[in-house]
Amino acid sequence: MERHIAYFLIAPTILGIAIVNVYPLLDTVRLSFTNRLLSRPEDETKFVGLDNYSAILSSPGVWNAFKVSLIFTVASVGFSFIIGFTLALLLNRPLPGRGILRSIFIIPWAVPAFVAALTWSWMFNDQFGIFASLLKDVGVARPPIWLGADLALFSLTVVMIWKSFPFQLIVLLAGLQAIPGDLYEAAEVDGAVSYQKFRYITLPLIKPIAMISILLAAINAFNFFTIPWILTRGGPGDATSVLPIYTYTIGFVGGDFGFAATMAVIMFVFILIIGSLYLWQYLREVDASGAQRI
Repeated sequence: MERHIAYFLIAPTILGIAIVNVYPLLDTVRLSFTNRLLSRPEDETKFVGLDNYSAILSSPGVWNAFKVSLIFTVASVGFSFIIGFTLALLLNRPLPGRGILRSIFIIPWAVPAFVAALTWSWMFNDQFGIFASLLKDVGVARPPIWLGADLALFSLTVVMIWKSFPFQLIVLLAGLQAIPGDLYEAAEVDGAVSYQKFRYITLPLIKPIAMISILLAAINAFNFFTIPWILTRGGPGDATSVLPIYTYTIGFVGGDFGFAATMAVIMFVFILIIGSLYLWQYLREVDASGAQRI
């Protein structure tokens, strides 16, 4: 009886998830097999089979967007992890003002993406932005154009690192604080130095949490749209045309809903496959080490 009551209580939540997530996903898959255009009435839309998928494989724009997304994701996740892990190790020590520092470091994560994009847009301005002003003050007559073709992707990556490192910091700091202090005390009794404690205690025990943190950050970066769109619109040219921007441009600017839906499906399947393989490897390593799954 209690089990039936539990099912009844969670039914509205399941229904809400199905309406908000499952139905749009299925409709996107349906659209990917059609030639649906924004300018064409839906009753004139035809089933085209795998034509959209074959067109994507031969599209230079798609492959460029995939390359840009891959660079953006790997660089932003890698550096945000390094910064987050370094700060987590620092804040895990008994430092004065540690609570204040935690609050300060979390600010970038708490700032809405729209506000962050506008702020960085002003900072990157090559005429009156803060970076241009600082460079002029030290004698640089012609500061670089941060959102120009050569530096736009680098600038977007910097913004993404700034926005995402607090997430890594929070997750990794929680993992570090969950490591029993008795292990470090026992290692000190055995004569272990700081490097040995870090290598043989900290790294093995933080690894499962770090792997999950990296996976979540990578999914977020791969799908990130707001800041790149506000800062560059995918330009100059296609220098910052990450997959979400390319898909949006095809669908809502070019009006080709069928092709855009196909892009969305491929992105979903790609993330699903990579995420599944990553989690499979994670579970293998956790089971092999005897650690507890999270």
